[in-house]
Amino acid sequence: PELAEEKARLVVEGAENKAALEDAENKILHVLKTSSGNILEDESAINILSESKALANTIAAKQEVAEATEAEIDETRQGYVPVAFQAAVLFFCIADLANIDPMYQY
Repeated sequence: PELAEEKARLVVEGAENKAALEDAENKILHVLKTSSGNILEDESAINILSESKALANTIAAKQEVAEATEAEIDETRQGYVPVAFQAAVLFFCIADLANIDPMYQY
């Protein structure tokens, strides 16, 4: 349960990060569209660009951690596959016992 919750949290966090990057991109595009003259002289444009760069670096670091955590979660999940396979085989063996002899019906 904890792994599933962590994976769901990572998915939500990834979506939020993607939305934040898209918002920053839209701000940059808006500034580029509305600026007149030399963009390097527009202080608000420079501020938005530097904020966007800092945000992108922060999100990139978070994504690296999220990818490592997600790989760990997937590795842990793969450990349960053999157990699930054996449980499925056992279930269907028991379910088919009724076909051999009606005494095994439950």
